[in-house]
Amino acid sequence: MQNCLVKICKEFENASDFLTNKTDDKTIIINKLFVKFIECFASLKEEKLDYPQEFANDIRLYIEGNEQLIKKFEDTEMRYLMISDFYDFCRLTKKL
Repeated sequence: MQNCLVKICKEFENASDFLTNKTDDKTIIINKLFVKFIECFASLKEEKLDYPQEFANDIRLYIEGNEQLIKKFEDTEMRYLMISDFYDFCRLTKKL
Protein backbone atom coordinates (compact mmCIF):
# COMPACT_ATOMS: atom_id res chain seq x y z
CA MET A 1 0.00 0.00 0.00
CA GLN A 2 1.37 3.39 -0.98
CA ASN A 3 2.87 5.37 1.88
CA CYS A 4 0.54 8.32 1.26
CA LEU A 5 -2.50 6.07 1.70
CA VAL A 6 -1.08 4.62 4.93
CA LYS A 7 -0.57 8.15 6.26
CA ILE A 8 -4.11 9.16 5.30
CA CYS A 9 -5.54 6.15 7.12
CA LYS A 10 -3.48 6.87 10.23
CA GLU A 11 -4.50 10.54 10.22
CA PHE A 12 -8.13 9.50 9.73
CA GLU A 13 -8.05 7.79 13.10
CA ASN A 14 -7.89 11.28 14.67
CA ALA A 15 -11.28 12.13 13.19
CA SER A 16 -12.95 8.73 12.83
CA ASP A 17 -15.79 9.83 15.14
CA PHE A 18 -16.57 12.88 13.00
CA LEU A 19 -20.22 11.95 12.39
CA THR A 20 -21.00 11.61 16.09
CA ASN A 21 -18.65 14.26 17.45
CA LYS A 22 -18.26 17.07 14.92
CA THR A 23 -15.80 19.79 15.73
CA ASP A 24 -14.18 22.49 13.63
CA ASP A 25 -10.83 20.74 14.02
CA LYS A 26 -12.23 17.44 12.77
CA THR A 27 -13.92 19.18 9.85
CA ILE A 28 -10.56 20.65 8.86
CA ILE A 29 -8.89 17.24 9.19
CA ILE A 30 -11.51 15.55 7.00
CA ASN A 31 -11.33 18.25 4.32
CA LYS A 32 -7.52 18.07 4.21
CA LEU A 33 -7.56 14.27 4.12
CA PHE A 34 -10.05 14.29 1.27
CA VAL A 35 -7.75 16.44 -0.87
CA LYS A 36 -4.77 14.25 0.02
CA PHE A 37 -6.78 11.11 -0.75
CA ILE A 38 -7.84 12.39 -4.17
CA GLU A 39 -4.27 13.35 -5.04
CA CYS A 40 -2.71 10.16 -3.70
CA PHE A 41 -5.23 7.76 -5.20
CA ALA A 42 -5.09 9.51 -8.56
CA SER A 43 -1.30 9.02 -8.62
CA LEU A 44 -1.55 5.25 -8.22
CA LYS A 45 -0.74 3.04 -11.16
CA GLU A 46 -1.61 -0.66 -11.14
CA GLU A 47 -2.21 -0.59 -7.37
CA LYS A 48 -5.62 0.99 -8.16
CA LEU A 49 -6.70 -2.48 -9.24
CA ASP A 50 -6.31 -3.69 -5.65
CA TYR A 51 -9.19 -1.48 -4.49
CA PRO A 52 -12.91 -1.46 -5.27
CA GLN A 53 -13.55 0.16 -8.64
CA GLU A 54 -15.95 2.66 -7.05
CA PHE A 55 -13.02 4.56 -5.53
CA ALA A 56 -11.21 4.85 -8.85
CA ASN A 57 -14.37 5.81 -10.74
CA ASP A 58 -15.46 8.50 -8.27
CA ILE A 59 -11.98 9.98 -8.06
CA ARG A 60 -11.55 9.99 -11.83
CA LEU A 61 -14.92 11.66 -12.36
CA TYR A 62 -14.24 14.17 -9.58
CA ILE A 63 -10.91 15.14 -11.12
CA GLU A 64 -12.56 15.41 -14.54
CA GLY A 65 -14.95 17.94 -13.02
CA ASN A 66 -18.14 15.88 -13.00
CA GLU A 67 -20.68 18.36 -11.62
CA GLN A 68 -22.68 15.74 -9.74
CA LEU A 69 -19.62 14.45 -7.88
CA ILE A 70 -18.21 17.92 -7.27
CA LYS A 71 -21.52 18.86 -5.66
CA LYS A 72 -21.68 15.59 -3.71
CA PHE A 73 -18.22 16.06 -2.23
CA GLU A 74 -18.78 19.68 -1.24
CA ASP A 75 -20.40 18.09 1.80
CA THR A 76 -17.82 17.22 4.46
CA GLU A 77 -19.95 14.28 5.59
CA MET A 78 -19.70 12.75 2.12
CA ARG A 79 -15.95 13.32 2.16
CA TYR A 80 -15.80 11.61 5.53
CA LEU A 81 -17.83 8.65 4.26
CA MET A 82 -15.53 8.10 1.31
CA ILE A 83 -12.41 8.14 3.47
CA SER A 84 -14.14 6.00 6.09
CA ASP A 85 -15.10 3.43 3.46
CA PHE A 86 -11.53 3.31 2.21
CA TYR A 87 -10.18 3.02 5.76
CA ASP A 88 -12.60 0.18 6.54
CA PHE A 89 -11.74 -1.63 3.31
CA CYS A 90 -8.03 -1.46 4.15
CA ARG A 91 -8.56 -2.73 7.67
CA LEU A 92 -10.83 -5.57 6.54
CA THR A 93 -8.41 -6.69 3.87
CA LYS A 94 -5.45 -6.32 6.24
CA LYS A 95 -3.75 -3.70 4.10
CA LEU A 96 -3.17 -1.65 7.27
